[in-house]
Amino acid sequence: MAYHFSILFPFVSMILRSTQATGHTARSKALTMLLQGLLLVKQASLSGMGRGVAVVYEEKSFRGQLKKAHRWMKNAQIDTWATGAALFAHMTQAQRQVGIAVDWTALGAFRVLEACLIVEGRGMPFYSIVVHKDELKHRQTLVELTMWYALIAMRQAGQTLLVAVDRGFAKFAWVGESPLYPFMHLLLRLKRTTLLTWGTIQGPLHAWPLYPGEVVEIDKAALGQDAQVVTAVCLAHLSETPAPLYVACHPDDCPRAVVLYRQRPAVEQHNRDLKSNFLLSKLHLKSPARMERFWVILGLAFYISYCNATAHETAFVERMSRRYKDGRRDLSWLTRAKYAELCGHVEALFAPIGL
Repeated sequence: MAYHFSILFPFVSMILRSTQATGHTARSKALTMLLQGLLLVKQASLSGMGRGVAVVYEEKSFRGQLKKAHRWMKNAQIDTWATGAALFAHMTQAQRQVGIAVDWTALGAFRVLEACLIVEGRGMPFYSIVVHKDELKHRQTLVELTMWYALIAMRQAGQTLLVAVDRGFAKFAWVGESPLYPFMHLLLRLKRTTLLTWGTIQGPLHAWPLYPGEVVEIDKAALGQDAQVVTAVCLAHLSETPAPLYVACHPDDCPRAVVLYRQRPAVEQHNRDLKSNFLLSKLHLKSPARMERFWVILGLAFYISYCNATAHETAFVERMSRRYKDGRRDLSWLTRAKYAELCGHVEALFAPIGL
């Protein structure tokens, strides 16, 4: 069953109208219908969205909706950063400390650098930068710096952003609190062979004895051998991971860093969700700008699925739960939302995450 137009349109219109360039009633209506089609057939492509709209509305033809989808993707007035910033502001308005994971993913001839909120074991994308794979070698650092400053501009007053990245991100020579922007905190997972110097103690991280479940917080230590970086280090042997976790972060972020990296695989799982739940395998879009506009639609679709009211009801969760006793995780909110939609429950409450 499809989400009703009257439920989606006010939310989509609010997000688009918060941007000066993107907000337009016709664009809001077109995007709402594309989201209806995408959420109905769960096929992340222009053809999938077009056919979905043709299924929802008997008077609409597939060819006409496919042309509309192409026109929306080609529209240079769609500001992807402003739309992503509006979605981010709406989702995180109840949070003072926001955990974000930034990672690369491959899609055909393109490489996508996406920023995701970590929400209950799943990544929720809100902004992306797309680069052709042949250009990535010479532009990777520039693109990562562009993402960093885009996140700085998205931050709301009073928020601290905890950004989890891979080693070597933007070739930063620091970890923890940004020297220029104190509200930006960089979280970095360390290799087990990284040399740790703490007072008179020096050695590789894997030489530190940790029993399962133990968490050690070091407020100030030096990492590396030649060009040492002084930062806080958190050593944790989580029960759900076979090997210990080593994270460099701000001294105040150690507890939050462990929680965030417990859910770090959510970004990889999000990419798998795109290919399984939304059947995203190949897109016939030849322009990075059009790919970025398509990622805006995907981000909105993920958030709408999260806002499905039935997917969070205790009775429905218990009804669909397997109740694993061996530590395996049960259904995610994305899968529960899919089953709720199949049951005909398409009520959505667009509340900020965390409320």
